[in-house]
Amino acid sequence: MRVNGEHFRAMTWQGGVDGHLQWIDQCQLPHRFILKESRDAEAVACAIETMEVRGAPAIGAMAAFGLALAYVTDRDRYESHWLPRFRRTRPTAVNLFHACDAMEATSADATAEQMIEAACSYADAEVERCKAMGEHLAEKLAVGERRVLTHCNAGWLATVDWGTALSGIYHLARAGEAPSVLVDETRPRLQGARLTAWELSQEGIACKIQADSAAAWMMAQGKVDTIVVGADRIAANGDVANKIGTYMLSLAAREHGIPLYVAAPESTFDLNCPSGAQIPIENRSDDEVLMAQGVDSNDQEHLIRIATAGVGANNPAFDVTPNHLITAIISEQGPWSP
Repeated sequence: MRVNGEHFRAMTWQGGVDGHLQWIDQCQLPHRFILKESRDAEAVACAIETMEVRGAPAIGAMAAFGLALAYVTDRDRYESHWLPRFRRTRPTAVNLFHACDAMEATSADATAEQMIEAACSYADAEVERCKAMGEHLAEKLAVGERRVLTHCNAGWLATVDWGTALSGIYHLARAGEAPSVLVDETRPRLQGARLTAWELSQEGIACKIQADSAAAWMMAQGKVDTIVVGADRIAANGDVANKIGTYMLSLAAREHGIPLYVAAPESTFDLNCPSGAQIPIENRSDDEVLMAQGVDSNDQEHLIRIATAGVGANNPAFDVTPNHLITAIISEQGPWSP
């Protein structure tokens, strides 16, 4: 997708076997567009943990590149240290584990060049899945006034390229349609306000940021035609783990008769997980809720406290939406009924 008119991916491999991984530091957006580079597998693992790279498909691709680097630079510890290291970076997104399993299988008799090629192929496959998914999703969105509400960031930053939920919107826009998007800010890390609105503005798509708590009221006012979200893990019964706040949207959508679509590649399906009750939910630092980061009128960055000193926080990063509240799951193969 485009940044100032130039094509970028969330992460790319630069060079041959002696090259390096380059990624967009999402923690710096929307105020600064920073490209980071490294040949250090630990730096790649830390980038996943600190959410410099986030979004389930992007996490999987980032782990694939990190494991390729580990194989090239520290092969003796590849199985004993690096595979377990990457598997514990983020517990909820199942794509991470698919990527680790794929790279482990490739490493059996691989050369360094083949490991790099395997990681690149893994990322390319995610891009093709998201592109196909967007074509299917656009067919669902091309009905009515195309006023779409979305939550968190399920665009190209979260998926290497194209995105999941946003892919359908991008396809509509490039077909000459004029979708408009209500972007939930997505507390506490504000991925909607910081990332989704930035992506959409780069593509010239009309959008407005709203407080998460405004979503149900906008539905009640008849100002939302469709809700589209991504997913971090989909259980075998169709229960969906996604960014915290998704379950709340699904309840309001059902009350107001608004379709809610989940867009996710089949690498997000976890057939070994019977239902949402078995999906591990990551709890993150209190500071994400108690502190806020931004820039002032002089473009100087500040981290400020927004809560009373000494008070703790509850910070689950995800929730689970039961399958009966989901209209359809859209994968690269098309729609699935829960």
